Amino acid sequence: MNTDFESRNFSKPNSAGNSPAGNLGALDTQKRDRFELLSAYLDGEVSVQERRQVEAWLAEDPQVQCLYARLMTLRKGMRTMPVPACEQPVEETITQVFLRLSRRRQKQVLLWGGSAIAAGLIAAVSGVFGGGNSFSPQLAQSPEMPVASEPLMLALNQPVVEIPKASVAAPINTIEHSSYYNPGR
Repeated sequence: MNTDFESRNFSKPNSAGNSPAGNLGALDTQKRDRFELLSAYLDGEVSVQERRQVEAWLAEDPQVQCLYARLMTLRKGMRTMPVPACEQPVEETITQVFLRLSRRRQKQVLLWGGSAIAAGLIAAVSGVFGGGNSFSPQLAQSPEMPVASEPLMLALNQPVVEIPKASVAAPINTIEHSSYYNPGR
C-alpha cells in the first residue's frame, strides 16, 4: 500500500541547501512508527498519551489524515466482505479431520516398523556375509608384549628407589598442659 505519506520525496535539498539523504533512514522509521501508532489507534490499543498524540496528528497533518481515511476504508471493506457459506456440515468436517489424523498415525507406524525391519535385515545379512570386516562383536585381546631378556626382579628387603626419611616432630603432651585433666591445679 503506497500512501501519499510514504510516496513523498525527501531527497530534495532543504532551504539550507543540504540533502537529507543521511536522515532518510530516520524518516522511514518515523513514518513506520506513525503508521503503526495510527493502526493501533484504530484498533483501540493505545495509551491515553498515544491517543492524544494521534489526535494531534489528525488535527494538524494532512498526510496523516489521508492515511487515516485509507485505513478506515480498508477496515470497512474487510468488515463488509461476504463470508463464504459452508459446503458441508461441521460434524462431517470433524469426522474427516479425525480420519486424516488416524491415517497419518498409521503411516508413521508403518514407516517406523518398516525401517526397524530393514535395519534388522541389514544387520543379519552383514553378519552372515560380513567376512573379515564384520560388525559382529569380538572379544578384546591384549597386545603382545616383547619378551624381556631378563626376568622380573622384586626388591623385598631394599626398595628400588630410595625413600627419603622425614624428620619426626615431638608431639606436645596436651594432657599435662590441660587444667581439665589436672584437677589439682
